[in-house]
Amino acid sequence: MKKSTTRAMEGVYPMPIEGREDPPRSRGLTMVIDMGNGVGATKDLLELADRYIDIIKISSGSIALYEETVLRKKIEIIKNKGIKIEAGGSHFEVAFWKKCISAYFGRLKKLNFDLVEIADGHITVPLEDRLDAIKRVKDMGLKVVTEVGKKLPRENIKAAGILEQTTLDLDAGADYVIIEGKASGINVGIYDQEGSIDELELKVIVNGLADLSRLIWEAPLREQQQGLILKFGINVNLGNVFAHDVYPLELMRNGLMLMPLIKAYEKESSKEMKQ
Repeated sequence: MKKSTTRAMEGVYPMPIEGREDPPRSRGLTMVIDMGNGVGATKDLLELADRYIDIIKISSGSIALYEETVLRKKIEIIKNKGIKIEAGGSHFEVAFWKKCISAYFGRLKKLNFDLVEIADGHITVPLEDRLDAIKRVKDMGLKVVTEVGKKLPRENIKAAGILEQTTLDLDAGADYVIIEGKASGINVGIYDQEGSIDELELKVIVNGLADLSRLIWEAPLREQQQGLILKFGINVNLGNVFAHDVYPLELMRNGLMLMPLIKAYEKESSKEMKQ
């Protein structure tokens, strides 16, 4: 399990924004994308930042390239830190395409994964098969994360479709639903061609769901992370965060950088002026 250790500025000044949840967290999750970090890199990342990571997703089919002994070692290191390990959606898509999802799910359980992602960002997976996959994974005692969205801009799903699929997935038993943002954050999901948040699209999704706590917004770009923090607060669930962005993200969550710091300062200054 993660250790609660004293940080270097404790007792000097409080965090500019209070209320950041400590691990193990039920909200404010940070999911880090891993597309091939070695054992050493994983150890270094977790020595520095395990307190700020909740899920590590082995992404983009990379499980198929790992030597099994190396993968098992990485999983052991990650889980010993109290962090969940997730198999990304591309793995499921290939297993579905090749008609071997039973063997795939079984292998993930033997490898000691915690979360299985069900997605159809690259290929077509009929709704009946998608919902059946959710049930099968749950029956195995694993948690399910589904992903809603497409990789190709010409197939981009608009907010109404995202909302409909999200509702179906949650009703079928998904523990979390990821809103697609890819690794680029460009022209996908709630992001436009410049990577900015499409406020109208976002509003449709938010207004259509009573509970946003089970959504994970993929936000690979720092401006996207900042925008979602300013809109939903410091304990918003964010995914597809790169390892080098874990600290900048946590700095923003605590009001130690960029607009969250400025807003925290303005809020406190305004309060002092009124007193």
